[in-house]
Amino acid sequence: MNINIVKPFLPSLEEIAPELGRILQSGLVTNHSPYVRLFEEKLQAFLGSTLTPTLFCNGEMGLYHLIQAWKHRLGYGPHQTFEVLVPSFTFSGTVNAIVMNNLRPVFCDVDETFTLDVQKLKVDSPDLKMIVAVGAYGNLPDLAALGRFADDHELVLILDNAPAFGAKFRDRFPCAYGYSEMISLHATKIFTSMEGGVDIVNDPEIRDYLTRLRDYGQFEKVRGNVDLPGLNSKMQEVSALVGLKNLEKVDFILQSRLANVGRYRSHFQGLERRGLLQTMRVNDDVRCTYLYFPVLLRGDATAFVDHMQRNGIAVRRYYTANHTLDFYRDRYREQDLTMTERIKDRIVSLPLHTVMSPGELDHLFATVDSFFSEAT
Repeated sequence: MNINIVKPFLPSLEEIAPELGRILQSGLVTNHSPYVRLFEEKLQAFLGSTLTPTLFCNGEMGLYHLIQAWKHRLGYGPHQTFEVLVPSFTFSGTVNAIVMNNLRPVFCDVDETFTLDVQKLKVDSPDLKMIVAVGAYGNLPDLAALGRFADDHELVLILDNAPAFGAKFRDRFPCAYGYSEMISLHATKIFTSMEGGVDIVNDPEIRDYLTRLRDYGQFEKVRGNVDLPGLNSKMQEVSALVGLKNLEKVDFILQSRLANVGRYRSHFQGLERRGLLQTMRVNDDVRCTYLYFPVLLRGDATAFVDHMQRNGIAVRRYYTANHTLDFYRDRYREQDLTMTERIKDRIVSLPLHTVMSPGELDHLFATVDSFFSEAT
């Protein structure tokens, strides 16, 4: 039995065929067209956000423009720079979006939630102006403590919640706390529109910047005048249609995933009690929706990865320690990275799909167990 690392939850052709036909017949396939606008409205209703979310062609462009908008709001031009606190332990796209805005990451540590360790953050330079936190694996940091830290030091706080669709802090979505957030809608993610990303903000000026930035920065269409340079990063209609169809099933998607998480946690708690591995800590305040199921092994994960793949189960070494990557190594400042160094070679992400059969789960758990049996 083979189990892929991801299995996108998508509508059938029959579900989208009538609307797809109308889209193609109308010729309105992009440029903030009807289904994109409707998708934004439906996302606002689901999330309960103050302002209508802003859709992008992908999450990376959503994060790039969100950082760009806040940089502009702070009064910095495109050729100016400052420092940004960001976890080293994240997907490289997080750091890339910072650097492509001509900003300088300061690599910070995570705790056992695999999210930013707020207790270790330091404002040790007047050049620090922003924090980009990450909802790693669908988990969330302590948003209350992080918000207090940002407020105390007058830092802009942005949440790269690319993998954290549906995650809640104290039973509320992050946007309820006033933070600017990006969620990815990529095919690998919990909730997908095939490709796409969405920014959720509570500041009307930032939202205005975002709607212009995704359209080359144009603030009027007669001459295409630009006062803030943007890129063509709009979502197109077919992705919006797929997103709308999935949003109709969002309760099923989240409930099914969380039910599967319950089986994972029950099984792996037994292995954890035996000291064979460690699972991700999820604080009581957080509803984690789990993109993958990360486990932390006692030693280097290579043998475990090989064992799982030999038995037909795709796994990932996800995330990574960005401060060790070729471009970023020795180029930017670091704070204390003790935890990141401790986990970077020991962590493995197991596949966790919205829909998994009992047979798939049994095979996955048995394969994990057999690794530890053979190792002893």
